[in-house]
Amino acid sequence: MNILITGVNGFLGRNIAKKLSDAGFKILGIDIQKKAISKYLDQYDSGSILDKKFISSKIAEVDIVIHLAAITAHEEIIDKKYQTLDINLDGTKNVLSAFNSSKKAKKFIYASTGKVYGKISELPLAEKSTTDPINILGKSKLIAERLIDFYSTNDKTYITFRIFQAYGAGQVDHFLIPTIIKQINFDNRDKQKITLGDIKAKRDYIHVDDIADAFSLAISTEIETGNETFNLSSGLALSAEEIVNQIEDLFDLRIDIQSDQSLFRYDEESIEFGSYAKAESYLGWKPKLSIREGLAKTIKEL
Repeated sequence: MNILITGVNGFLGRNIAKKLSDAGFKILGIDIQKKAISKYLDQYDSGSILDKKFISSKIAEVDIVIHLAAITAHEEIIDKKYQTLDINLDGTKNVLSAFNSSKKAKKFIYASTGKVYGKISELPLAEKSTTDPINILGKSKLIAERLIDFYSTNDKTYITFRIFQAYGAGQVDHFLIPTIIKQINFDNRDKQKITLGDIKAKRDYIHVDDIADAFSLAISTEIETGNETFNLSSGLALSAEEIVNQIEDLFDLRIDIQSDQSLFRYDEESIEFGSYAKAESYLGWKPKLSIREGLAKTIKEL
């Protein structure tokens, strides 16, 4: 079975490619960089999902499309707001159109985000919870989900994963956990200082290995309704302060956290965490790694 991964050079793409390659699938990856980063690809092509002819030619070769290509880092979105809309919306529309036109491709798997929920009225967040995103990432991903609903047909399968706070080795420094780790000297047993933003805001952290497992299960599982959405979450909310405390305990460290208000994000809720009950029911998926296990694995693999 041939699988196309858009955005394959990204954090999720590299890890999903490895998981699926190890399972014996033939992986075709595309991204805008000239060269592939992952060594787990059978074929790599450089190109943009904004190029309709390019994306159509690639999707014509495969059975399954995993669409990851997007701008997702908070700082990059702020700097490239209109480019974010181009990639996250027009690019997704091009991928969907090419997928629907393909006679061979039968399953479309999309990486959305827990940020589509936005203003929170109930916890934990479930797939039927109100969606009212408050930042550009959440808004663009929710519109992309609506595009999937619009393009969906009865003879193909569409799966959307609302991924909460992904983490793991190899993630760029824009995100919280790598921001914490890069500031720590793990050989220093004296008290050391690190600087973060809002250390009280609570998020739901899910290790990239568990995310890759979900994509693998989505490939092997038949979805009777043809179009379903699933949370990929841990079901647990943790603050930056609690993450640091876990690292202190794991590595016998003493860390003093300085909270810098200039690093606060005011376009996010103070607490969010999701239920993975639907993914467990439909796909047999649930996270295997606790936050403690995931942090230990992440730091060991650096």
